[in-house]
Amino acid sequence: MKRYTTIHPLFMSFYSRSLYRDVGQNWKKLSFLYLFLLSAVCLIPIMYKIHYEVSDYLLKEAPKIVKQVPLITIAKGVASVDVEMPHVIRDPESGDPLIIIDTTGKTTSLKGTDIVLLLTKSTLVFKGRSSEARTLNLSEIGDLTIDQAQVYSWIEIFLEYFIYVLYPIALLFTFLFRIAQALIFAAIGISLAKTMGVSLRYGALVSLSIVAMTPSIILHTIYSYLDIDVPFRWLFNFAVAMGYLFFAVRANGDQGFPETGA
Repeated sequence: MKRYTTIHPLFMSFYSRSLYRDVGQNWKKLSFLYLFLLSAVCLIPIMYKIHYEVSDYLLKEAPKIVKQVPLITIAKGVASVDVEMPHVIRDPESGDPLIIIDTTGKTTSLKGTDIVLLLTKSTLVFKGRSSEARTLNLSEIGDLTIDQAQVYSWIEIFLEYFIYVLYPIALLFTFLFRIAQALIFAAIGISLAKTMGVSLRYGALVSLSIVAMTPSIILHTIYSYLDIDVPFRWLFNFAVAMGYLFFAVRANGDQGFPETGA
């Protein structure tokens, strides 16, 4: 019969043999629910930090770029601008061009440049994550007026909602990554169990690996949030997880410890 809930490993995984014995014998699929909850909780402070840093950066740096934005009017798929062409919006720190607005037709491509966006009379050319340029016909946008006030409005909307989009995506990839880790650690656990003469099925070792990963995940969250520099961080996390997996396997082979204690 299961003795511990998904809350207990958050603190008992650091010291409790009875917890690891319960996990090895009774948790089965509950361990994946626990891993999901652990990932969700540990992502919260990281997402808060990202939101703060992005907001701080945009609030400080965005005005330097926004003040370079002219009045742009798009009507019936055609762009018109109230400044001399071509108009270049530059990085305020380096002075390198970031955006070019050219409705004269002289500039038509971003090839061979580090510019991220080009507005022509009828198209919007931009570079995606792969740095490959993509083209959007302005007729697909419809009528639109862009000025500095509008850009600030978009920035405010982005700052208000981007974390709600980023969090579930980050949680999904984190959860899948942790599952992969647990499966690999469980395979290592098979050798540990044989060495110590402990009889454990692979499913039980997966559950033990998930709970044994808890201390390293929590520590990783803490020093990531506080910007603590840990040399060879991945190796440190691996060593902590392996140490607790050894502890967990040994706990399941130890019949002499008190059932009510650690």
